[in-house]
Amino acid sequence: MMLLPSPLFLLSYLLATGPNADRTTGSGGRGRGGNLTQRPKRGRGGGGRGRGGRGAADGYGRSSGRSLGRKRYTREGTKKSNNSVDDLETRQEELSPLPPLTVPNGPRPFYFTCRHTYEHTLIDEINRYARRNGGEVHAMSPYPGLVRVEDNDGILPTFYDPVYALQSMPQSVVVTAESIKSISKQVINALLGVGSDDDDDDDESKIDRISQQQHNRLRSAERGSLSIHCLVPGMCKAQTKPVMQHRSDKIGEEIAKMTKKMFPAARKAATEEDPSTRWLLQVMLQSPNIAVASLVECQKKGPGQNSYWPNYVHPLGLAKVDIVEKMPSSAYRKLMEGIECMKITPKPKLTTVVDLGACPGGWTSVMRRLGCYVVAVDRSELDPVLMRDDMVEFIKGDAFTFEPIMAGIDKEQDCWMISDVIAYPERCTELLQRWC
Repeated sequence: MMLLPSPLFLLSYLLATGPNADRTTGSGGRGRGGNLTQRPKRGRGGGGRGRGGRGAADGYGRSSGRSLGRKRYTREGTKKSNNSVDDLETRQEELSPLPPLTVPNGPRPFYFTCRHTYEHTLIDEINRYARRNGGEVHAMSPYPGLVRVEDNDGILPTFYDPVYALQSMPQSVVVTAESIKSISKQVINALLGVGSDDDDDDDESKIDRISQQQHNRLRSAERGSLSIHCLVPGMCKAQTKPVMQHRSDKIGEEIAKMTKKMFPAARKAATEEDPSTRWLLQVMLQSPNIAVASLVECQKKGPGQNSYWPNYVHPLGLAKVDIVEKMPSSAYRKLMEGIECMKITPKPKLTTVVDLGACPGGWTSVMRRLGCYVVAVDRSELDPVLMRDDMVEFIKGDAFTFEPIMAGIDKEQDCWMISDVIAYPERCTELLQRWC
């Protein structure tokens, strides 16, 4: 009687000799076998432990299903070009559409920056303002965190300050040129009416009215009052190394050299005292050859050294407020941003701060870092670390009914009230009227 081979033997034979044998004999898995008769080399090639593709060829690679190495191939499977220019052009396509160039005495667009994902909220706010004032504007977002507004009817005032905007570039000009020096000249000419290469300088149609006014006013501005911000769209998303940043910085340096020759405001201040006025020139590259620029005398908006609009201290209005150590909540950034942008701080050990609606304690933590005694009012307790802090007095109660006298605070005392409660505007207004 003939003996039949066992089913286990047949299964092993089929796996070893079938069309998919290379998938089970180590061609990309963790095992050492990529070939039954030849030991694979441990080079950098595909599938090995080197920097090549994972598990695509013989060796010690991982069979993860990724047949191509990370960062070296596109999602379509084609190898990435080493040419930085190609990469620049690809990333440039993210900003769309590119703005049309402005002309002398023609409409000038406004640009606003905002937190990423709040673009449509800001656009809605701007559109509502325009409709309330009997006009219309065309607002759109060409890039995350950036909003462009076409205001052909002149509805928006120069110092329009939307709630959701971090920074403003009012009455901007859009210019184009090839080289860094040429772009700088075009920016200066468009904003200040100087450095034109046109032969017919007497043509009144080419003399921009706004530029001429700005030129005359900047001539008489104080020394050290002009700040220059060099911007690129990637900064709106807080990218650490945004594309075109180096080119933008070089353009800013060139503009600084040109303006110093003509305007004392661009030169270093003669004294250590802060200038009484502040001017801000902003330049944002939209592509390597297209730049948006704005020049404005900033307007004082409130208490504090830096309370100006547009913000001449922080480019794009983005203050660096991140704290390394663990905080009770991320809400602390809002308070720190306000303090940093206004440059107004309480007096350490002399100021009592009342934090209404303090739980879990993000804002209380900020004030403790500034050395203040804090009275924290909320229905729920704070973070355990703050509850053990001798400089924090927790009072369980309602933020809207709490009175300063309840904490033993008199009118002569240096006292701040801070609050991050969620309520209807009417209730917040009543709260402020009771405390201010």
